[in-house]
Amino acid sequence: MSDVASKLKVSELDFDQIKTNLKNFLGDQNELADYNFDGSAMAVLIDLLAYNTHYNAFYLNMIVNEMFLDTASLRNSVVSRAKHLGYTPTSVRGSKAYVDLTITPANTPANIVIAKDTQFNATVNGISYIFSTSNSATLNVNANGIYTTANVELQQGVQLTHRYSANTSDPDQRFTLPNANTDTSSLVVQIQTSATSSNLYTYSVANDTTSINSTANVYYLEEDTDSKYRVYFGDGTVGRALTTGNIIVLKSLIADAGAPNGAKTFTPTGTVGGYSNVTVTTTSTASGGADRDSISSIKFNAPRNYQAQNRAVTINDYIRLVQRDYTDAESVIAWGGEDNDPPVYGKVYMAIKPASGLQLSTTTKNSIKNDILAKRNVVSISTEIQDPDYLYLTFNSTVKFDSSKTSNTSATISSLVSNTVYNYGVDNLKGFANEFRYSPLTKKIDESETSIESSLSTVKLKRVFVPSLNVSSSYTLSYSSEIFHPYTDYVDSVTSTEFSHYDADDTLRTGCNIQDSNGVLQVYRTTGTTRIIVANNVGTVTYGSGVVALAGFKPVTIGDGTANLAVTVALASSDVVPVRDQILLITNNNITVSMVDTYGTGTSTTGSSSTVSGSTAGGTSGSGGSGSSY
Repeated sequence: MSDVASKLKVSELDFDQIKTNLKNFLGDQNELADYNFDGSAMAVLIDLLAYNTHYNAFYLNMIVNEMFLDTASLRNSVVSRAKHLGYTPTSVRGSKAYVDLTITPANTPANIVIAKDTQFNATVNGISYIFSTSNSATLNVNANGIYTTANVELQQGVQLTHRYSANTSDPDQRFTLPNANTDTSSLVVQIQTSATSSNLYTYSVANDTTSINSTANVYYLEEDTDSKYRVYFGDGTVGRALTTGNIIVLKSLIADAGAPNGAKTFTPTGTVGGYSNVTVTTTSTASGGADRDSISSIKFNAPRNYQAQNRAVTINDYIRLVQRDYTDAESVIAWGGEDNDPPVYGKVYMAIKPASGLQLSTTTKNSIKNDILAKRNVVSISTEIQDPDYLYLTFNSTVKFDSSKTSNTSATISSLVSNTVYNYGVDNLKGFANEFRYSPLTKKIDESETSIESSLSTVKLKRVFVPSLNVSSSYTLSYSSEIFHPYTDYVDSVTSTEFSHYDADDTLRTGCNIQDSNGVLQVYRTTGTTRIIVANNVGTVTYGSGVVALAGFKPVTIGDGTANLAVTVALASSDVVPVRDQILLITNNNITVSMVDTYGTGTSTTGSSSTVSGSTAGGTSGSGGSGSSY
């Protein structure tokens, strides 16, 4: 028997292969030649050996995988690897809202002070949630004898306080926040020198160890192995060390993650500043509530956080800091002022798409600039946060199907197609730099129901803006895509929703629309099938660059009764690539589906056409408005 034949193969780790290798090895031994391993009790022992080997191999493979951030699958392992990169996973975050408070007291105090942690109640989907003031606030009296204050921050959660006693005999003493829903952004850490002392010293979280000396009142925060958070303190070299008998006081909010997002009506649970006659006016509905970092988000964020090093110097640093500290950010983009149009030096521009809604409130923007970025960016650089520039994709799809091959009605199939288009937008768009590709969507439409034979969709781009009524104004609408203009007399490259406008005889005309005539924008109305020009030159269109420039445009009213005017352009290409702060959106009311039955009579059923309602961002000289769906 050769040495090769007598060796056991160890390269295969599959159970069946391990078992085969064991049998082959034993069969090569002279003592067991021609032995029937499958038909004897030896088979049980071989199975046992194979299972044991397989388990050990799997276990060792798992151990090796858990040693690296990319391959780790257990949360404890991922958190541990992230710790080496200086990254602490984000905890549950409570929603924040902003309100104005008005109190009409019976007496006339110099002012009214509202204490921190004053509680308010809000209800979302039939569930009641507690919000508390993040800081104290002072109401000053106005000329009418009413006491007011603006932009009071309310943070969702119920406060819990935990007390621990320091014992320096344990150099690795940690102090646990026992609730898994602790919002660490609300954490207040205080040290009481002893049980009999009334002195409390507030500590701040250590973010940059390079600036911490031996007497700095800082604490360190980490996620524990059981997904809870722990607090520990310095060693007397990097941060002040505890002494035996110190009382550690940990105050934090227990939050409900994203469930309270959208809360907009807040009611005091008791008196406010000692008064009951309180009016609460919501200036920014609750937003920003989010679950803790998932395993995948830790893997993604930890190395990028390490690159940023808790400072804002490069464009990516700005993006990473906002993604880390503002958990309601669904998509973030930043660019230097030198790349702005026109260039503005000494500034960094950002656009943030929130997970809830389309825009950040002014208060939230200021909070991001002041609380997240101002402490970390270069002193000479200021930050400007803009609203995303939303462009709406409109679809007019004709779908051919064979009714003999399905039990579904044409209306049901039409609904399936509409849902397919909408879900494509949900899955592939709604973020900066997310491109729209026509072919993948067409494939999904054709596969949405077995009876569908083919489909053809016309894709256009819509922008919505709020024009000044009865005032001659200019607006620049950039589509960043080549506009379809096949021949000289083609007039439907640019269209709009209806509005009223004065004609050359100063007669107010209703039912007006916009058309283009070889690069010149006109206002027209329709009598029968005839278009009558109301205003001959209200701007220009540059087909190649996709810019519609309204000039001297003076609508009097908007046809649907809202303040919003939609301008839609035909596209030279069905693929759309957004530029910088642009985001493509697909909404249900911008999807039209026509069904053509190729079996029998060939009747067709048409789905609902696109409409415009409400308000949204986009369009006016590149700036955004407010609102939701188009």
